[in-house]
Amino acid sequence: MGLNKKFLAIGIGAVAVAGAVVGVVVAKSQPKGMTVAISELPDSLNPVLEQNIAGLNANELIFDGLANYEIDSVSGKLYTELALAEEITQDEKTLKNYTVTLRDVFWNDGDESTPGTPVTSDDVVYSFKAYTYDGNNSPKRDYLKSFIKDVTAIDSRTVNIEFKDPIPAYNAIPVLTFKIVPSKYNGLAMNVDMRSGDNERKFSQSPVGTGPFKLKKWEIGKWLEFTRNGSYFKTVPQADSLVIKRTIDPVVRMNELSKGRINVILETNPMDRPTVEKIDNVDINSYLPYAFYQIEINTSIIKDADARKAMAMALDKPNLIPSITDRETGVVINNGLYPTNIFQVAIPNYVNEPLPNHLPYDVQKAKALAASSGLANQNINLIYPDSMGDFGKALAEGVAAQLREIGVNVEAKRTGNQVFNRMLNKEKSFELALVYHGGFDNLYSSIDSMYRSNGADNVTGIADAELDSLFDELATKNKTEDWAKQILKINEKVADLSPALYLCSLQKDVYSRGLSNVLMATDNPFLSVEDWKFKN
Repeated sequence: MGLNKKFLAIGIGAVAVAGAVVGVVVAKSQPKGMTVAISELPDSLNPVLEQNIAGLNANELIFDGLANYEIDSVSGKLYTELALAEEITQDEKTLKNYTVTLRDVFWNDGDESTPGTPVTSDDVVYSFKAYTYDGNNSPKRDYLKSFIKDVTAIDSRTVNIEFKDPIPAYNAIPVLTFKIVPSKYNGLAMNVDMRSGDNERKFSQSPVGTGPFKLKKWEIGKWLEFTRNGSYFKTVPQADSLVIKRTIDPVVRMNELSKGRINVILETNPMDRPTVEKIDNVDINSYLPYAFYQIEINTSIIKDADARKAMAMALDKPNLIPSITDRETGVVINNGLYPTNIFQVAIPNYVNEPLPNHLPYDVQKAKALAASSGLANQNINLIYPDSMGDFGKALAEGVAAQLREIGVNVEAKRTGNQVFNRMLNKEKSFELALVYHGGFDNLYSSIDSMYRSNGADNVTGIADAELDSLFDELATKNKTEDWAKQILKINEKVADLSPALYLCSLQKDVYSRGLSNVLMATDNPFLSVEDWKFKN
């Protein structure tokens, strides 16, 4: 059967430089264009390798998959649409093999007078090999390997993708949204090991892609400037340029928005909405992201699992921030490592029940556990980053106040972003830390890196062989029912270990000013970027 139309996405799935001339420092002015303010710039622009959220978002500007996620402008729903693939046809006998015919598309390594290098089957084959090469430790490696057995070239524009098991098109197409990267860069063949080699490192800082925009300049620590890809094979962007600007302080971001110097704010404070609504010409897009707030516990300091369980059972989560966490809509109170509504969002036709709460709110039991574990009367610091602003302050102080109710002396401390990141990720010198985790797909398939022994994102220090095995088994579950059962097992095991205090997922607001056609339905803000334009 031929596939060349839209498919619903159904659950398959964060140092300034100056120039000197004759001893005089020359200030470099910010480039013009649609300006998006964020607190942290990308640390890489290579979609194969591990990236922060800013890098993941910027991938959408530069790269395409065989299929892309898009936002329906009428319903606001996500769907998948063929992108670099002109047609995808399923083998009706095996139901496992899909033949992909590529569009006639070019990499943006050319100029206005010379087309770039054609996209070929070699690029698709290379991309899959790079994602699944163990040495790259790609966040998408296990996900792709759990579905796809092999990718082979039939000819220069035709690829065969063999899935491990028979899979219907509506499940297969979302798997093929992984970004395609070139097999050659600067005229040289790219090594499948993208972590070593000068050419591969240069690609991460100055990539070529097929997307609606291309990188023009990266001013380290300040901004990234992108220009329109005039030969984009889909809708050519309506705006000439886009700037992603580093603006750490949320107060400064709001001031810049009100003065018209910033067009889009992605990291917003739920407590700011009444103020924002009073600013002229501001549009507010709201959605429930694949993201959540939680308190990380340093398990090398708070070693007793009962002590950690005591803190979990001390939290009356709906009342952490009255008027925000107690809303009936736009709030999901989380009781485990996955958002409580994961089944209802990802697989409602199979499971429509929330995840069970293994550590429910119970002050008396929490007090008893705090006393028996030695947690009571301890002095503990709860840090949160500057970038969370007043909302982070209110949430952290709400948690601290509730923990004090069971006899734990917790003090919430606002910390500069760089210091916070150092204490959390490098030194592991924190006791409790309020963290916002985002950048997930709707199955949270990369969340295991936060819980595996020595996982790349494991800041709590939790290490448990049984939990590692449960995640290993999860990667093998291709049937939806088996996947759901494994999620329940993992949820129960993590509750027993209690390496974190799970808080909530909140509706997210994105503010835009002076722009039209800005649509948001997911944490990736650039799905509709081709349509953004300045208002008259």
